[in-house]
Amino acid sequence: MENNTLIPGIILLIFGLVFFYNNHKIAKGAAKFYQKIYQEKNLLVIFKIVGVILVIGGIILIFF
Repeated sequence: MENNTLIPGIILLIFGLVFFYNNHKIAKGAAKFYQKIYQEKNLLVIFKIVGVILVIGGIILIFF
């Protein structure tokens, strides 16, 4: 665990948790913005996937 990867790892971890757990509010706003391209159900799945990727990336940066 190095100091130069600790802070970005924590930031990625926080963003990942926000995307994973707060995706209902984000998806509603994004569905209004991307109304022609995406539906709200698709955005919920996309944001959960992005959240998992960010959490895994944050954990990798923090511990490895």
